Amino acid sequence: MTEPAVRVYVVRHGETRENREEIIQGQMDTDLNDVGLRQVGRVADALRSTVHFDAAYSSDLKRAFQTGEMILAHREDIQIRAEQDLRERCFGDLEGQKRGADFKAALALSTTAESADAFSARAVGWWKKAILQRTLGMPAQAEAYNVLVTSHGAFIATLLHGLVGSGKVKCGPGVEIGRVPNTSVTIVEVERDGLGTVVQFGDYGHLTRKMEGEMVDNVDQVGSV
Repeated sequence: MTEPAVRVYVVRHGETRENREEIIQGQMDTDLNDVGLRQVGRVADALRSTVHFDAAYSSDLKRAFQTGEMILAHREDIQIRAEQDLRERCFGDLEGQKRGADFKAALALSTTAESADAFSARAVGWWKKAILQRTLGMPAQAEAYNVLVTSHGAFIATLLHGLVGSGKVKCGPGVEIGRVPNTSVTIVEVERDGLGTVVQFGDYGHLTRKMEGEMVDNVDQVGSV
């Protein structure tokens, strides 16, 4: 099997208090809670032992950026590029509210939330600029460039749905796009021609069994995807 040109590791941030309490976060700038910090510690250990990153991107929201900082704490030579385009979907005046049974209906009627089409276009547009243009524009090398991306649950799911729907990316054998748990790792391998394959989606095997039992659903992803 030939080595891809780029291997992108997309990691969702660790848990926040708002995740635990089923509060709609969107682009609220929330902090990791104690559980989230432990989760990030586990994924950082797992990636540190297996992957040498060449570049890193993150949403500029604290919960995602801190996740990236912890993963790369041992790498003073890499500066994380914080980008607003990697932010979670904006839910407008719904942000800060507890999720209700009518969340999807309320989102569809909202005049302040980012539309699903605009959100998808933002996610796919970021991929084209950062991965297809900037990273694939780097000099070819024998081994794949490893790129870390830390972002949010609905963003990650929307990005992958958009890429697969465009035909530019396909799912590898046995891979399905579904839930994006906190600190889960999704891997996309990209060839020199820009075509990609999702070889892993939403994996959280780095967490302990106790941590797995503590996981909560992502309110923002449930509302968006």
